[in-house]
Amino acid sequence: MSENKYFCFADFEFTCGYYINKYDSEILSAGVIICDEKYEIKERFYCTCRPHKFPKLTKQCKKLTKLTQEEIDNSPDSNDVMRIIVSLLKKYMIDNIYVWGNFDRPALLSDVRQHQKLGKESGCIQKVSSKILDIQRSITDKMEFPEPVNIKELASAFDYTPDGSFHNALNDAIALYVIYREVYTEDLKSNQKLNEIRKKRLDRIEEKRHETEKRQKETAFSLPFSDKEKLYYEEIGENSEEARKFIYIRSKFVRTLNNNPDENEFLLLYLKTQERIKVISRKKYNYTLQNLSEKAISFERDNFSELILKECCDKEKAVI
Repeated sequence: MSENKYFCFADFEFTCGYYINKYDSEILSAGVIICDEKYEIKERFYCTCRPHKFPKLTKQCKKLTKLTQEEIDNSPDSNDVMRIIVSLLKKYMIDNIYVWGNFDRPALLSDVRQHQKLGKESGCIQKVSSKILDIQRSITDKMEFPEPVNIKELASAFDYTPDGSFHNALNDAIALYVIYREVYTEDLKSNQKLNEIRKKRLDRIEEKRHETEKRQKETAFSLPFSDKEKLYYEEIGENSEEARKFIYIRSKFVRTLNNNPDENEFLLLYLKTQERIKVISRKKYNYTLQNLSEKAISFERDNFSELILKECCDKEKAVI
């Protein structure tokens, strides 16, 4: 058996609703599909689990998962369910459990914490969590999608319809298996449904970009330009890349000035994060922002335009 390669696709449903999040959630159900390298399914496994901290299902959870309270009340402990999954992984010598998205690992570890608080065994849950591998990004990139897609929408492109509904752990595991199989065995460019989903995503991103730029321009123009700004904007042309950069930067300054009408002292922060620059009132400069900033430049309300022009004319800075 070690000569062959096997894949494991899984999905887990967790307690949800009210104030439950992935850091205090518990496992409600687990679904697993194991296939060989020819994508022939060798094992199907599904089982519900009985939570301890939140044993009563919320309305949101019932609606989402279609699970009943009776099912959950009669279910085994999640560590016992994970023990079966661990045995399947061992049987097929599988190192990774493929899942969709970054929710499963922290939610599984949350279930581990709930078990530890109650003095219950959690070793099998920990083993399963250690083998989780989120493949959403790699699959999305392979399909040349500009952003992640939910599994329900994506499965429809490959004509997968669950026997029941999504947010059933086994159905979602099958959907992930189908998506993976098709992505690695079919000609994606000829898949019209997939192309339509991709186009909708690209159109949506472009629409959002235009809306964002429109709002930025409205903000940037809400305070009068200085004479130097007027001259600079005329020289670069309103439809140029330089103009887009100018509007982006000016909108950051103007938004902060407008939101702090009684303040006169401000800071331009050069951040270590992707946001790159941030404009704040000096009073809001705290320890956290100090640690996130590489440099801070002070300015007053009346001379902000000089900083904008300096930032725009510095060719070495990639602000946007």
